[in-house]
Amino acid sequence: MPMDPVTRRPLLYAPETGLSYKPSRLNKTCILCGKPKDNTGRGQAHRECYMKARHVRILLRCLWCHDEFLKPRYEYNKALRRGHFAFYCCKPHSQAHHAVKNARKCHRCETPMPGKAANKYCSKECRAATRARPEKQCPLCGGTFQPKTSGAMYCSRPCADKAHAIRMLGDSNPNYKDGTSYSKWFKETRPLIFERDKDACVACSATFEPIRYERDGAPAQRSNLIVHHLDENPANNQVGNLILLCYPCHTVHHKSEETPYPWFADYARQASESMTSRWKATATSLLTAYSSTTA
Repeated sequence: MPMDPVTRRPLLYAPETGLSYKPSRLNKTCILCGKPKDNTGRGQAHRECYMKARHVRILLRCLWCHDEFLKPRYEYNKALRRGHFAFYCCKPHSQAHHAVKNARKCHRCETPMPGKAANKYCSKECRAATRARPEKQCPLCGGTFQPKTSGAMYCSRPCADKAHAIRMLGDSNPNYKDGTSYSKWFKETRPLIFERDKDACVACSATFEPIRYERDGAPAQRSNLIVHHLDENPANNQVGNLILLCYPCHTVHHKSEETPYPWFADYARQASESMTSRWKATATSLLTAYSSTTA
């Protein structure tokens, strides 16, 4: 059917339709059915014929639910003239689609974000993906990893902790003094106490027996004997303050209100005096080297 170029409405009276326009008062016959018009006529046709022609329906598809539906042609043409090209089967579907399609979209996945006009991304995953940084190599384990921040240097927390522990060794530690410590003094004096006490508990004469266990998944062993500090000061590692005890005797000594071994101090002094000159020289050199760590 031809369209009016100005109003964009279908032309009922045109050479293409074969219908000629005549003034309403002169046209006494309905141009649609050919019957005489009565007082109910409208324009060039009966009212019934006019309403039938007006209610021609067009098959459309809803943009929200994708179901097909019929819409009157005059409403369809009116929507096109107003610049509306989206059609819906009902008002709730129109409202639902407008709430989404007019919402701001995620900058990464373009997912609509209703009610979040100030947000750039729909989720933390999208935000992290847009900030993806080039892979780095862990300086400790050598593995490659995807850093979450620009300052990430290590692939995991254990690697970062181990690297920090390495950096804190020696003069890199802010508490570093002169390279000596009472723990290192104790570690070097411990073999002297085992040698002096002949690898046996001084209280019950229990001999040395290795205790095997696993540490971090690797086999390891430790002694069943303990080097005990008589004055209970771990910083005092002089040979006269150390004796060798087994675990049961060490527990009895600490758990008793009054120690059943009051002779420990005399034994340590006499046993140290009876050692060889080379043993005494080693003990004296250690005392001199670690004198700064004594209380």
